[in-house]
Amino acid sequence: MNKIKAIYDVVKTMKEKKEREGVLQVKVEKDGQQVLKFSNEFQHSGDGNTKCHLQSEWNCDGNEGKHESTTEFKRDHEHGCPFHRGFRHGRHNEHFGHGHIHGFKSKADILLCFLRLLNDLKAEEQGEKTIFSLELDEAVAKMKERMKERMQSNCENGPFLGKDSGHHHPLKGKLMKEMMLMEKPHILANIVTNKNKEVEKVSITIQGSYENDGLHETNATVEVNFTK
Repeated sequence: MNKIKAIYDVVKTMKEKKEREGVLQVKVEKDGQQVLKFSNEFQHSGDGNTKCHLQSEWNCDGNEGKHESTTEFKRDHEHGCPFHRGFRHGRHNEHFGHGHIHGFKSKADILLCFLRLLNDLKAEEQGEKTIFSLELDEAVAKMKERMKERMQSNCENGPFLGKDSGHHHPLKGKLMKEMMLMEKPHILANIVTNKNKEVEKVSITIQGSYENDGLHETNATVEVNFTK
């Protein structure tokens, strides 16, 4: 199988889809106890209307609660995501003066990372389905190194743990920090596609341990099942 051609066909098919429906589920366990459960039943229509039904439960270090809500909005195709516009604008000045060297190195690192992932990607045909699998241990280790460097310099305004993260889930920052503490997390990603080159399922599993007032183990799963 030509995995590059297979990936291209899947990406092209999903990009051209006008409507998407499915369920996103996230589960996180720490030391055998569930600390976070989250689900998002989403519907994206061809005219840009989106409907999401959100449910979440969390219980960690005395922080316990539940949430359920339904949100409807219309996607702005012309202007795109305002966060990404602001982020690109904020990074623009790095490409002038001495910053252009740093920008070139960053882009080269991204390209090398992409090529490495492409080389490590496995594709297997099982009947009418194709399963793509990829171990992300090394890629995440390198990402952790870069994130630590950025946090040591000035991370308080970063996109993950920044001042603008107040609208995110209250456990997001804590879970991100625990991920950073893991010595050698094992991360596996799987994508299942059908005969029409459509993605049916995406799953990511994360397993790892870290030392912080004792040894702790964290297991997390992220799964998206598309029904349309």
